[in-house]
Amino acid sequence: MSTATPPVRALLPDGEVAWVRTLEARDAAAVLALRARLSGHDRHLRFFGLGVAGLAELSTQLSHSSGVGHTAVGCFLHSRLAGVARYDILADPTEAQVALVVDGHGPTLGVATLLLEQLAVSAEHEGVRMLVADVDEGNAKMLGVFAALGIPFRPGLPGRNRSPE
Repeated sequence: MSTATPPVRALLPDGEVAWVRTLEARDAAAVLALRARLSGHDRHLRFFGLGVAGLAELSTQLSHSSGVGHTAVGCFLHSRLAGVARYDILADPTEAQVALVVDGHGPTLGVATLLLEQLAVSAEHEGVRMLVADVDEGNAKMLGVFAALGIPFRPGLPGRNRSPE
């Protein structure tokens, strides 16, 4: 996204009000705080693609605004960052690698769906027609999110080391 996108207000299935917006440099501390809250289980299942080290890297990259070819969005509940989604366009400009994490603490029902939906809209505006994600085959919930939204998706990076660190 080359221009700033206004925050989107959404009502989650459990009645929580969430705000989704493009992440900026001012969000670096919130990204690091989210990273610190992740359990080993969350690191393994919920953040595919970038890994926990990727969250630290993302926090430093936020000093550069989202732009053509890459975007990161965050979902905020009561000013707490509850999830992050990011895409980077691949060599084939119709495909983008996507990564997503949702905090396992507190109310988060529907956060992954909301983040992926917003990310898909941004990617589509850049001509992306297929999202590629390193989703663990045991993560039925995340696979279900892609299926429920009808977002063109294929698993990526087969055989990659799935270490949470």
